[in-house]
Amino acid sequence: MEYYLDTKGYECPIPVLKAAKRIKKLKKNDLITIECDDPLSKYDFKNYCEENNFKIISIKTQKKIVIIKFQI
Repeated sequence: MEYYLDTKGYECPIPVLKAAKRIKKLKKNDLITIECDDPLSKYDFKNYCEENNFKIISIKTQKKIVIIKFQI
């Protein structure tokens, strides 16, 4: 399954905390796409994925919106 989480308007670490809460309900191999507007969040999500052995599919920035997609 593929899921989406909008965390625009929040500064770190809130996007990662919201994602962690949502991920608890997901299953292995599920995909999640997260949109945020805090430019530092891409670094937080890289670390979060690394610590939890999640596979980063992509990290893009479009019009100041960071779009992170990874696999659980």
